[in-house]
Amino acid sequence: MAEKKKMIVLVEDEKTIANLIELRLKRSGYEVKVVYDGEKGLETILTSNPDLVLLDMLLPGLSGLSILKKLKEKHVLPDLPIIIISNSVQSVQLKRAIDLGARDYLIKVNFTPDVVVEKVDAVFKEETKTISPAISRILLIEDEKIIAHSIERTFAKKNHQVFVAVNAREARKILKDEKIDLILLDIILPDVDGFQLLDEFKKDDATKDIPVIIVSNLGQKEEIEKGKERGAVDYIIKSNTIPGEILKKVENILKNR
Repeated sequence: MAEKKKMIVLVEDEKTIANLIELRLKRSGYEVKVVYDGEKGLETILTSNPDLVLLDMLLPGLSGLSILKKLKEKHVLPDLPIIIISNSVQSVQLKRAIDLGARDYLIKVNFTPDVVVEKVDAVFKEETKTISPAISRILLIEDEKIIAHSIERTFAKKNHQVFVAVNAREARKILKDEKIDLILLDIILPDVDGFQLLDEFKKDDATKDIPVIIVSNLGQKEEIEKGKERGAVDYIIKSNTIPGEILKKVENILKNR
């Protein structure tokens, strides 16, 4: 099976420069999404879970520095590799970007598309050096494929192994065959109510001590209280939370166990 291409989001409003970089990256085997303004750039970064971002500092709508700040607030940084693209050589601005979590920078007057590829290759080469056995083993019970893929990809970047089950039958089999450290449980499933499945986990000696986080679009106070009363350690509303924030909660729970 061919190795999955690394996906890069390029946020750059100068279309000539963006086209040159996009073409060169694609020739080097990368998948590239190009965005030309700051607000769309932030949205694309948060929803597409890229492996790396190339981010211009001067953008219409939302500056590169503002994007970095928002990514930091949402705990996407410093884990997501970001390379800054700037017209400025002002050390104060670049230092601020690095402090927020950017990995490297390029000054437009000094680089060619080949230099961009060299920087990108260097980041991914450095990332592979840190690969080690899985930190934790997570069972994700989620039938929406896009959400499941997004969470799985985010967790994999931090070296967590995710087992995905689309229904209760698959979840039971994974729990029987694998040692699971934590369960992420959707409530609306095709074959059983998620609350019913939570009750089942908590009554079974083999699974009762595994922490369960509910991840659902059901966000009424009654549902949240119901989940916690039945033994869930946390309740996350999907529409309000990005995968990086879910990862942060999971890591905090596992760290304190």
